[in-house]
Amino acid sequence: MPTAPFLHVANGASTTGTIQAAGIPGILSIWADPLYEGPVPGDVDDDALREIRGRYLGGDLRRWRRVIAAHDDYGELVLWYEHDLFDQLNLIQLLSWIRGRLPHEKPVSLISVGEFPGHADFKGLGELTPRELAPLFLTRQRVSDEQYSLADRAWQAFRAPTPVGLDTLRATNTSALPYLASAFTRFLEEYPWTSDGLSRTERRLLQLAADGPIDLLALFPRMHEGESAYYVTDLSLVGIAEELSRTSPPLATLTPGPREGRDALMRRVSATEAGRAVFDGRRDRVEMCGLERWFGGVRWNRNTCSWRWDPARRRMTPGA
Repeated sequence: MPTAPFLHVANGASTTGTIQAAGIPGILSIWADPLYEGPVPGDVDDDALREIRGRYLGGDLRRWRRVIAAHDDYGELVLWYEHDLFDQLNLIQLLSWIRGRLPHEKPVSLISVGEFPGHADFKGLGELTPRELAPLFLTRQRVSDEQYSLADRAWQAFRAPTPVGLDTLRATNTSALPYLASAFTRFLEEYPWTSDGLSRTERRLLQLAADGPIDLLALFPRMHEGESAYYVTDLSLVGIAEELSRTSPPLATLTPGPREGRDALMRRVSATEAGRAVFDGRRDRVEMCGLERWFGGVRWNRNTCSWRWDPARRRMTPGA
């Protein structure tokens, strides 16, 4: 007999803490890899990918897998994931991983929300109180074969060496996972744009820092303005500001300080003249500074893979 009726797997410790505070029975774990950052190559198996991601993140991702794989310890697996890009990427990885590793008869349920009454600008499960979150448990639905199949296709497309499959998938029927298409659109908007070579997030940061300096703590909530699938954490924002300060020439200046913790958000950022020239469309970020970055399975640089996001046509296009 299982030792717990449920295993709840969520997008982070904030949500699992609220599940516990709500008095929902079961044991708790997370699956919370910022897959929009760093390499996620498609030509390796899960063990190798786990090692690659572990090196990139500086941690060991085996525990997340071990807890789920020990399916005799729980009666039902319940996944708690919201609408944003961070969660949707973790969800398709999870569903792809689960499908071949749990017995077919093991119940796997999903709670996936993109809005909540009383939260006009809903960002995610982490902002709900225990009393608000508790009723969501009763809305869980058994994961269907259609959802598993779509997750498999989406995970393969995300890890492909070009963005073509991902761009194409957005236009197909993705209603089985209703937040997936918008999340993928948001991911593709992080590629260099045809207009100036900036990603959507870089452009917003430079816009807010144009009249700087401004501390990252004040800047962070304003990064969410106009977003419906925003995903960047406070630590991700620190990383983006640091990257813009290290380009040649620098597109931003960032005061020295720690990279983690609340003190990291007290660092102040300001756009440089070069940054304002790019933001104003007078220069191209890639042509002026270059770019080396992973986008899922795509290793981007202008010499080997120069796909860009075309904001006018809202699709990917090969670079010149």
